[in-house]
Amino acid sequence: MITIMNSYPTRWTRQMKVTVDIVYDSKGPLMADQVYELAREILPRISLGTVYRNLNRLVAIGLISETNVGSMQCFFAHPYSNTHLECRVCGRLQSVPFDLSLTQIAKDTGLTLDGYELRLKGVCQECADKCT
Repeated sequence: MITIMNSYPTRWTRQMKVTVDIVYDSKGPLMADQVYELAREILPRISLGTVYRNLNRLVAIGLISETNVGSMQCFFAHPYSNTHLECRVCGRLQSVPFDLSLTQIAKDTGLTLDGYELRLKGVCQECADKCT
């Protein structure tokens, strides 16, 4: 992670490092308040405002991505893997690997692509189990 961070033009404070580590260690998207609670376990004096500023800075430099689930803003790692499964029952959003050839699509369509987001909707296993 240090090598990746050193390639981005920003000042890496301890709070920023903790924030990016939390997002990258997560198995799925996190809301800012979830990042804040996890950060407080490591840095008890960190403020919610600092977490929001760090998340927005990390999005701006392209190290993490954000998406909206309903009215909630969520942050997640791996900005070039913007494929998510969304449960229509509980609203859970999960990042998943998906092999999509943006290069081939750009070549076929003539469109200059700068990214994508794909959201697959359905019912997660946990909610499906509750319904049976």
